[in-house]
Amino acid sequence: MHQAEDRIALLRQALRSRDAWQVSAALRYVAETLAPEHRAALVPDLVELSASPLWASDARQVLERI
Repeated sequence: MHQAEDRIALLRQALRSRDAWQVSAALRYVAETLAPEHRAALVPDLVELSASPLWASDARQVLERI
């Protein structure tokens, strides 16, 4: 479980990054690879990201998968 917590912490950091590549890669990983039970931990970050005009569509798509 510790490994999952570390992964979630790193994803949370990437989702809050100013680097578009990091945000994009984190969104893709959350949507395609991260286990559904771990995605739920990132809902607040995804909701916050969905308020950004740049990332709104991508973040909403990931939220729909949760």
